Amino acid sequence: MAELITKHCTVCGRFRSYQGDDHYCIVCGHETLESECTCGRDFAYALDETGPIHCPRCGKAFHGKSAEYE
Repeated sequence: MAELITKHCTVCGRFRSYQGDDHYCIVCGHETLESECTCGRDFAYALDETGPIHCPRCGKAFHGKSAEYE
């Protein structure tokens, strides 16, 4: 079985486990998955969190959906 990594969908805002070569979000279907923050921090910390999420390295906020998805 392939190794799973946490990816973030920039459209719907969800964090989920994916295989490394997955490109499409399983929630909204868009091809907007990113595997790390712009600072380079991976998203493993985000899976078990509830509420607003911020990157523990740079403080970038990951809240809700992008405006185009609402």
